[in-house]
Amino acid sequence: MGKHRVLLVDDDTSVGTVVAKILSGEDFETDHVTTGREAMKKVQEEAPFDIVLLDINLPDINGMDLLKEMKAAIRDTPVVMITGYGNIEMAVQAIKMGAADFIEKPFNKDFKRFITEVISAREIAGADHCGIVGSSPQINKVFRLVEKFALSDITILLQGESGTGKELFARAIHQKSKRRNGPFVPLDCAALSETLIETELFGHEKGAFTGAFERKIGKFESAHGGTLFIDELQNLSLSCQAKLLRAVEEKHIERVGGAKATRVDLRIVAASNIPLSDIITKGKFRSDLFYRFNQMPIVIPPLREREKDVDILTHHFLAAYSREFGNAVSISGEALLLMNAYVWPGNVRELENVVKSAAILADGHILAEHLPDYIRRGSLHVQKETEGVFSQGIMIEEEIEKGLRAGTLDLKALVKKWSDTIEERVIKDIMERSNLNMAKVAQFLKIDPKTLRAKTSQIKSDRSSDPETGS
Repeated sequence: MGKHRVLLVDDDTSVGTVVAKILSGEDFETDHVTTGREAMKKVQEEAPFDIVLLDINLPDINGMDLLKEMKAAIRDTPVVMITGYGNIEMAVQAIKMGAADFIEKPFNKDFKRFITEVISAREIAGADHCGIVGSSPQINKVFRLVEKFALSDITILLQGESGTGKELFARAIHQKSKRRNGPFVPLDCAALSETLIETELFGHEKGAFTGAFERKIGKFESAHGGTLFIDELQNLSLSCQAKLLRAVEEKHIERVGGAKATRVDLRIVAASNIPLSDIITKGKFRSDLFYRFNQMPIVIPPLREREKDVDILTHHFLAAYSREFGNAVSISGEALLLMNAYVWPGNVRELENVVKSAAILADGHILAEHLPDYIRRGSLHVQKETEGVFSQGIMIEEEIEKGLRAGTLDLKALVKKWSDTIEERVIKDIMERSNLNMAKVAQFLKIDPKTLRAKTSQIKSDRSSDPETGS
């Protein structure tokens, strides 16, 4: 294998001398230019470089502007921004524009290893999604963000409902990063009491508290050289949040009961199933920690917003359980239609559990009868009995049930057949008990969204003027 070609773009000649010395040997060949104009000429006219080190401040062009030009010309070559005056805002902007990472001068003894890891990560990071299944535009957007930000060491905050696969995405970020050969260490803050979280994060010394019979290494130290995934971040106490912020900013930790600082070198990916901004206003989460972790937020969409991914995931899990059970398992069109009509409040985790239980119940072919009752009722997330909800009786109930099985309900036809009084009851029941938005409800009932909004406004108006229900 030949030498890795490195292009250094920095107007300080002494930096070129340092970099050439650090990267001396058989593995690297370094070219140094001092202007943006020279740099663009190099990348356009010479053999491809394996990495570009680009200074922010250049005499003829701003480094950020040059980054944009370079990424257009050499899309697959990692560009690392370098500066002696680094700040988080500049790092975030550079990475959003396509930089692989951001490093500050002066360079230390780990610089050569850093360059090697960036180049190596670029060589193996393909377009695969590390086992995450889906092809909807919504999930593809997340895949693109993972590809863009994985190489950087910047902290990433994954936001999404429970069951959307936040840990899978955290692992994908790790596998596509330059730290992929290091450990991936997960910590679920929801599974631990407040007293245990601190010692899990930072470890403790022998005798630090009653029952501490020996030293314990915490997750920070265990993740040294790799990635620490902190799930359910919102469950951290305020005191633990303060210690976490200090560890992130100072890059060292102190074990509980200890006085010696231990240096840690890791990347943090955090996750929350609720918007952290909501609990900041309630005084339950530190705003400074939020801003530190929210540098690169990635929102993972719920399954109900991932177009056609229910089909793809269902067949993916069926294939997996076919292998596990030793026989092929298929699904009927009716059952798959009901699966698509359901809103999946538990997201992918719930879908997987439903597919597994249905595959066990079925004799090789999943029918509607093998699905849970609440899914057979259609797209409404109903987990309680519905007898008596519609006073028109069992015949109307059966007609509604038929519509829910089909994933749609013709409200106009229902009203015409029975009476006007059924309309308000159906709309109110669906709006109150489902997780569907206004547009989805209108689609479900086969009516125009504007008509639905007018009808719901009228319902609210009637309720407010009713002396028994109004205020």
